[in-house]
Amino acid sequence: MRRILSVIFLIIFFLSLHGCKEGIEKQKFSESTLVVALASEPLRLNPVYLSDLVSFTVSELIFRGLVRLDKDMQIVPDLAESWKVSDDGKEIYFKLKKGVLWHDGIEFTSNDVVFTYLTVISPQTSTHLAEVFGPVKNVIALDRYTVLVRYNEPYGSALESWRIGIIPEHILHGAKVNNVSFDEAPIGTGPYKLKKWERGIKIILESFDNYYGGKPGIKNLILKIIPDTTTQLMEMKTGAIDVMEVSPLQFDRGINSREISDNFIKYKAGSFRYGFLGLNMLDERFRDKKVRQAISYSIDKKWIIQSVLNNTGTKSTGPYPPEAWYYNPEAKYYDYDPVRAIVLLKEAGWVKGDNGVLYKNNVPFFFTIFTNFENKENMKIAEIIQDNLKKIGIETEIQNFEWQTFRHNVINKHQFEAIVLSRAYLWDPDIYDLWHSSKTREGEWNFLSYKNPEIDRLLETGRKTINQGERSKIYRKVHEILAEDQACIFLYNTQLVFLAHRRIKGIEPSPSGILYNVEKWRIEL
Repeated sequence: MRRILSVIFLIIFFLSLHGCKEGIEKQKFSESTLVVALASEPLRLNPVYLSDLVSFTVSELIFRGLVRLDKDMQIVPDLAESWKVSDDGKEIYFKLKKGVLWHDGIEFTSNDVVFTYLTVISPQTSTHLAEVFGPVKNVIALDRYTVLVRYNEPYGSALESWRIGIIPEHILHGAKVNNVSFDEAPIGTGPYKLKKWERGIKIILESFDNYYGGKPGIKNLILKIIPDTTTQLMEMKTGAIDVMEVSPLQFDRGINSREISDNFIKYKAGSFRYGFLGLNMLDERFRDKKVRQAISYSIDKKWIIQSVLNNTGTKSTGPYPPEAWYYNPEAKYYDYDPVRAIVLLKEAGWVKGDNGVLYKNNVPFFFTIFTNFENKENMKIAEIIQDNLKKIGIETEIQNFEWQTFRHNVINKHQFEAIVLSRAYLWDPDIYDLWHSSKTREGEWNFLSYKNPEIDRLLETGRKTINQGERSKIYRKVHEILAEDQACIFLYNTQLVFLAHRRIKGIEPSPSGILYNVEKWRIEL
């Protein structure tokens, strides 16, 4: 009898657990709460200070710009209702949407646009975005809902530059814009408000019901900071995570399990980022184009795509996505050719010693490759590169850093010889900040210190060109030169792949990221 009672108790216990779990899940979805995994934490939320993709992803939910990118990465209106560009390209008239509210209920006006511009270009504002607006002469509020932007010369990326999130003058006038406390209590015009930020753990966002684009379909967004993708997947299987980006290593491992296939849908978008081996050109060895080309020939990029990316990537020839109108299909690609690599290195003065290592002026060819340990793909890629280089006589060492250390102490301060990194596409051909020789100071984006007068000239000309056909010619030439030069060793393009629970409807996959149009998502119980 006691045994029977024990069995009954166990049955009741497990049924209660199932019911409890089901009840929690139903309650969670009935409350319209969505949990999204983030691999890293935003550094800032104030759009004036954004410098990395995850910060921009979260900030964009809180702050909006005059324009935005649609699903196909085309410029469309956002806070601006419409615009008109003068024939000479030196003026843009923005007509703003009426009735747009800040999260505190104050109406958004043209004064906020002017204030944002003046804040960004102010010497008192420590931001690398100061030059995003290009050759703006002035920004004028013609009336409450009309903004005139005047340029000293035509600027090809003029509209793109106004994607920057607009900040509230009534909150941040004076010196308050520099106060980091605004990141803890931001006031924006976006579809979500910051409810709570537990550093290193999660960010809780709450829908802004008076959002001008319509009340968001999901009330609460919980952004959980989980650096390890394996942990993300484990939590997804238990129902603790609803949306997560899938790493290439997980593409064919783990995501085809019963728990995943029954409850989640896999989404894909076009090229989202490219991976590269960056060589610091402050190092005399890497200033020699033949050395860079040789290193590129020595790396088996197809094997990287096959073994590390599980064939989710494609070959890369430069910093432009294949889908873009300015992509150059004729740009040079460096196939795996170690014999050619050795020939080029010999022409550059590097000769193999008896120990099989390359020497020049009795100095062995040795350098250190840095990457971040959170990115398992980058770590494996670094190991493949190390093995490939060893076969041609170049010795390397690999060191891994936590992302924030890697970003601030290694990249920003140019304290490296070589790095393995992935970079998100800008989706605008103007890559002046990434490759112009004037952008090599500490904290700026040309951290490889690449310098080429012809590239400088083309980037300067491209900025002044507004005709798309002419811009295409200019930036295809930029693509061609960067590929020929191997300004960095372009390794691969990769797709954006993410998982989302089947109950989530309205998802439109886009290279913009996993949270594109999240304000339009809804949950069907």
